[in-house]
Amino acid sequence: MASPNPGEIASRGILPGINLNTAQENDINTAHSKTGITSPTYSEYLTDIEDEEKARAIANEDLQGPRKQTYSGTVLVWLSFQATGIIYGDIGTSPLYVYSSTFSSQPTWEDLVGALSIIIWALTLIVTIKYCFIVLHADDDGQGGTFALYSLLTRYTNIAGRDPKENAGVRMQRYATNDLKLGGKSLRGFLEHSRISQFALQFVGVLGVSMVMADGVLTPAQSVLGAIQGIKVVNQDLGTPAIVGISCAILAVLFLIQPLGTTKIGTTFAPIVTVWLLFNFCAGIYNLAVHDYTVLKAFSPHYAFGYLVRNGSDGWKSLGGLLLAFTGVEALFADLGAFSKRAVQLSWLCLTYPCLLLAYIGQAAYISTDQTQSAYQNPFFNTVPPGSFYFSLVIAVLAAIVASQAMITSTFQLLNQIMRLSYFPHIKVVHTSRHFHDQVYMPMANWLLMVGTIVVTAVYNNVRCFRAAYSLLFEPVSNPTFN
Repeated sequence: MASPNPGEIASRGILPGINLNTAQENDINTAHSKTGITSPTYSEYLTDIEDEEKARAIANEDLQGPRKQTYSGTVLVWLSFQATGIIYGDIGTSPLYVYSSTFSSQPTWEDLVGALSIIIWALTLIVTIKYCFIVLHADDDGQGGTFALYSLLTRYTNIAGRDPKENAGVRMQRYATNDLKLGGKSLRGFLEHSRISQFALQFVGVLGVSMVMADGVLTPAQSVLGAIQGIKVVNQDLGTPAIVGISCAILAVLFLIQPLGTTKIGTTFAPIVTVWLLFNFCAGIYNLAVHDYTVLKAFSPHYAFGYLVRNGSDGWKSLGGLLLAFTGVEALFADLGAFSKRAVQLSWLCLTYPCLLLAYIGQAAYISTDQTQSAYQNPFFNTVPPGSFYFSLVIAVLAAIVASQAMITSTFQLLNQIMRLSYFPHIKVVHTSRHFHDQVYMPMANWLLMVGTIVVTAVYNNVRCFRAAYSLLFEPVSNPTFN
């Protein structure tokens, strides 16, 4: 009987553990040498099969095993430092424009303290309690964001149609029916048998991702354009074409450095955001000590309710400006996979939250005693301590540029999630870190975001033009049913 060749071995599915005798192996190698065949030898072929099976085993272990990573000690501190540079650039630069977006004239002391009270309790209830202590716990194996909640739901209920070829790679965690309470049984049965509810859940999940991705186009354009427009405080002759040109150049550089990865970018941007937050913290303490410390009464929610009741419909309309105090809060959850829950909580509670509180309190203290009655129009630069104007200008421009990174990273994270459930065409994903496996970069998405952001910057060319579109996106994304 003729000796089998490697092609026959592959077609018959013979495992590498079944070895031919030495004579048969020599016959195969001799035949190859006489006929000049350059195909691999039998031993090389078996090695290739072993390598392929090892790769499949690793891939299967990666799919079936847990993806959530837990850190402690120095690594946790380092990751929290990175999170500061990536996540909090957006929400951290809100003191630049919140009061100017809220008031159109010099506010009374009652209205100023009422607005401050709304800001304080919004940061406390929505960001600290809702996001840090509740929403961050609703992760999908370490992943965050609107679609991660839908993905988490598909693990326990059979509501997502899957390719039969991919079923082996899906890790289900279905509870036995008898282990569920009556309400849980009814809800799961309804979701699994109702086509309408399944479509609604899919639609809301994809819509939330789409809004965050749109935010990924608007936020870089708004933050960079606003930062460059701030230079007009020093140079009044700086025209719109120059502002747009400089902004587009900075945006191009920002997207060009994305291949460096989240770790390198975060470590580079973190000192800028940290210095910015600490500067706001110090300026707030200075203004509180030198000007009106009575604005601390804003910690009483009585003033927040009084503000809304006293101003009626105008008070509710002004919430559009006050909501900007926590713009970018969705990045805390969307970027969860790149950092971890503990890192996000540590960086918010220990640094960002107290710094932002003091920033808004200090600005309110200055505005309440402002004799010119114009400080509210440019609340940050008008309230900085004497002698620190040029430093504040430089750090404000840098921080506003860095603010774009939060939504860029969120876009990569969310696209990675929806591709896993085949709700988006599979594109190239580059894992940029050896230590943190959910830090990713997507070349095609990056270039599309860059083109969209530059076009939007050139077309709108003024920060005021972004407010209507931004509020339309921000309110549903930060407070959706899923999120």
